[in-house]
Amino acid sequence: MLSILAETSDQPVLFHVVESDDILLAERADILWFEILRTLDWRPVAGLAARYYEGLSRFNRDQSETRREKEASSPPPNAETREEATLRLLFARPTMDPEAPVLVETVVRDDEPVRIDPTTLRPGVVPPRLWGRSPKCFFAQFKAFMGLPIMGRPAEPEFVHAELVNNPSFARACGFTVFDAAVGYRQTDVPSLRKLEQFDQIMTQEGLWADAALQQVRRNIEQGVVRTTDTMVHDTTHYRAYSDLRVVTLPEEKAGKEPRRKSQPRTVKSCRCPDWKDCPHLWVSADEGAGTVVKSGGKKIWGHKASTFAFAGQELLVDAVAMTDAATHDSRSLLVHLERLADRFPAVLRQVRVVLDDGALDDEKIRKAVKEKFEAELVVKPNPRGKKAITQGLPAGIEEVTVAGVPVCRAGYPFDFLGCRHAEKRFLFRAPDDEQGRPVCGDCPEREDCLRRQGERRHLSLPFETLPHLDPRLPHLSRRFERLTAKRTVIERIHKLMKFDYGAERLTKRGNRSFQATLDKTLLAMHLVAAS
Repeated sequence: MLSILAETSDQPVLFHVVESDDILLAERADILWFEILRTLDWRPVAGLAARYYEGLSRFNRDQSETRREKEASSPPPNAETREEATLRLLFARPTMDPEAPVLVETVVRDDEPVRIDPTTLRPGVVPPRLWGRSPKCFFAQFKAFMGLPIMGRPAEPEFVHAELVNNPSFARACGFTVFDAAVGYRQTDVPSLRKLEQFDQIMTQEGLWADAALQQVRRNIEQGVVRTTDTMVHDTTHYRAYSDLRVVTLPEEKAGKEPRRKSQPRTVKSCRCPDWKDCPHLWVSADEGAGTVVKSGGKKIWGHKASTFAFAGQELLVDAVAMTDAATHDSRSLLVHLERLADRFPAVLRQVRVVLDDGALDDEKIRKAVKEKFEAELVVKPNPRGKKAITQGLPAGIEEVTVAGVPVCRAGYPFDFLGCRHAEKRFLFRAPDDEQGRPVCGDCPEREDCLRRQGERRHLSLPFETLPHLDPRLPHLSRRFERLTAKRTVIERIHKLMKFDYGAERLTKRGNRSFQATLDKTLLAMHLVAAS
């Protein structure tokens, strides 16, 4: 059973303290978190532990240097006003600058080598320090942050600390000991909220949450936990931001063709100087990446947006990355995210032949780029924007062809699609049946001008060039298209899992880096559950 004694040497633990609560939890098949945390293999993340301890040393050193620099010098005030900084930040967003990156870039820390040997680390064993208290165990804190999303709660320090304090079984499963006043301070005791906040901050700044998630996804792909197919599904999803918006009115000389009023997070300074007007620090966005997300029906949400990928047929997220500006159109995320997948999973992406996406990406340029760069077909439901119904040059008895490519007769009946005659390059349609299963043409008042003599049902064939709405290779009116696009709904269910089963829809932190860390922790938790 679970031991609460830390391994401090190669000597195996001879005595195990078993609590009755832990025995009951181990027997409950419906409680996932206890068994996952108890049996979690720490060896694959030993390298991340070494990088964390290096990051912790850097963090402490940088804090000391910042304090010394602040005491030793007083730089001149920043001459930039808040209004000038607001416009600078606004015009640096992808919605205003076409050259700005659309996705949050991966953190790469290669400026300093890792001097800690990962083979010397294990649960309860930390690198020695020359002064001060020994740091809290990486593996125990890592388990604590992973346990929360498995429970369905946000993996944020305040929630982790509350669970560790109020749930002794959870603390023991992670590898912590509960504070005992008779014993005094122990390194293995449950950490304070400040220590957990520091752990999460370092993991985010060093990109360790992202690396941990990537390692687990690759491991699941190699072991067959992720069922790879030739069809992938892409979509975007939003989280409600933990901030307020401000409406910025652009000067006439800078507005151009853009709307003069733009939503923007508050412009602040991250320092604690009493007077921001005379302080030397730079103005920054209070919630970088937050923007107005426009949903169907014109509904607007102030939040952050993420681009996600999954394989069709399995409710398991493969990758999720934050977009640098939530107001960016969904169509701008696909190609750059495919490039990210090609870098992370090159062998897997080479097998993909079909990419399913939302109707917002119904664009011939995007289709061509996906085909040329990744040798895959982009399949989306048609978007009616910019299209008009066809009313000229149609056969007798046909009133129009709708923007969806459906012929409609004078009696108002939309025709059924039958297929394509590729040798003649024509689309085939026929009149539908009524509620009794009989052709509607039987009692139609227009049949004399529409049907041939002795005819029972109107059939129609139209040249390919007459219906630019339809792709002859895969017409969106065909059953084959419907069966294929039906697989796209898996991404909607994954989004529900991400926001409600592994966390919360509303964020509790601000900024793109924190949002990306939330996505990474969710992705990691989903794959830990799948691997278990």
